[in-house]
Amino acid sequence: MQTLFSEFSPATKADWEKQLLKDLKGDSPENLVWENENGFQIQPFYTAEDLKVNYEPAFTHSDWQIAVQHLGMSSEEINTHFLEDLNRGASSISLDTKGLDLEIALKGIQLNFIRAVFYTDHEKAIELKAYLEKHYDLNDLNLCVFSGKFLNAEDIKNWSKVQSLFENYSGIKTLCFDLLPYHQQQALPYYELALAFSMINEALNEMDQEKTKWRNKDIVIRTAVDSDFFVQIAKLRAYRRLWNVLKKEYKLTNQLYLLVETSLGNIAVSDKQNNLLRTTLGSMAAAIGGCNELLVHGFDELLSENHDQSRRLAINQQLILKHETFLDKMADVACGSYYLETITDNLAETALNTFKEFEKQGGYFKCLELKVFTKALTQQAEQKAKNISAAKEIVVGVNKFKNEKEAVS
Repeated sequence: MQTLFSEFSPATKADWEKQLLKDLKGDSPENLVWENENGFQIQPFYTAEDLKVNYEPAFTHSDWQIAVQHLGMSSEEINTHFLEDLNRGASSISLDTKGLDLEIALKGIQLNFIRAVFYTDHEKAIELKAYLEKHYDLNDLNLCVFSGKFLNAEDIKNWSKVQSLFENYSGIKTLCFDLLPYHQQQALPYYELALAFSMINEALNEMDQEKTKWRNKDIVIRTAVDSDFFVQIAKLRAYRRLWNVLKKEYKLTNQLYLLVETSLGNIAVSDKQNNLLRTTLGSMAAAIGGCNELLVHGFDELLSENHDQSRRLAINQQLILKHETFLDKMADVACGSYYLETITDNLAETALNTFKEFEKQGGYFKCLELKVFTKALTQQAEQKAKNISAAKEIVVGVNKFKNEKEAVS
């Protein structure tokens, strides 16, 4: 067994090219090369010669938290659903605090034993802190606090107020950046990456560099994954690769914490059970790509009906990935993969070049003001819609293999 592989001569890239020409029987290998929507070419095969360096793992953790979220409900209803979800195997709750009574919504939920994500503003953050101080030692908590959008420097100042409320507690993460709205606008992966680091770079420039307490906390990014399996794995790995570049520039030690959810952009209303496969593909990509927390949306999320079954299945999808496929026992299995390392590099490089273009135009806030992002995102969304309409991008049950007898309500 020890000499098994040594008995075979290693195949070089030239060997593969020679075999490819033979198998194509006169057809050109160039016909197998196609351009990814992110602007780089995908080759018909990759070898060790395509790897630029000896890659280190993009992340070292293997497990992730199973997150749940409920919107548009009363405090009582949210509490009931959260307790059910936690008993079913969830390990993190996600809560928009607007309009809720925290005493009711969080009754019986032991935040010191699970993870939690709160979406709030400065006023509600004061109430949140009062609630947490009443029931817990804040040093025992591990949670994230998102506090609004970054549209201008004033928003950064308001965000800093929330930071100051929790700055003494290393487990309460307030350096949180929400890229989900851009993903929902159909941002291409490279463009989403560029937007993320333009936003973070702007925030770091605005923050008081003399304060050191925030330097010990994780940087949190919220994003989503669709069913473009390999590209989504590469996107999450590229997030960590680009963060390493930025934290080196600012001489930081903060780690990156990825809050990921399955995309609603590829959830179809027709043939809705197909969405289970789409969210499973996204979930696997998120786990293999190194998410820290994962929220899986129900397969019928866009339909106005009872979601009890789909929410239970959404938790079980992750439990199966953990307990039956053991993805929670493997850290960065993509490390060293000829194809995945190459597209991770390509995404990171394309995103970095785009980020530099943003900087030339004045940075994140200036680009917002000039509607640079709006124009680009509109074009990307329109192109995607055209591709689906023309069946250049296949959506099973929607533009191909459609169930003509189905009545969609």
